[in-house]
Amino acid sequence: VVTMITHPTEAWREGHFKEIITKVANIELYYKAIQFYLDYKPILLNDLLLVLAPRMDHTRAVNFFTKVKHLQLVKSYLRAVQSLNNKAINEALNNLLIDEEDFQGLRTSIDAF
Repeated sequence: VVTMITHPTEAWREGHFKEIITKVANIELYYKAIQFYLDYKPILLNDLLLVLAPRMDHTRAVNFFTKVKHLQLVKSYLRAVQSLNNKAINEALNNLLIDEEDFQGLRTSIDAF
């Protein structure tokens, strides 16, 4: 995984990367992978996050994306994991819905979670 991140033009292949990253024992590599995707493959970031979701600290992820001001980029991920009823996920998604003035979506989100 580290080799793919370090040498993306020669070593990175999306399917292979996502298959390998889920098998690593060191969860810190998840966050390096997220940063890598943010830098090199932002369009594919939600796909990666969904693959990592079962073992990921969602609060940490939300805090990271808030800090780097890319929360809007991961809205699909937030919607997908909102069923976990995590406070950070709910607040982040609700704030995005407020910013977008999607009051129907906000009402649905609040009622459900």
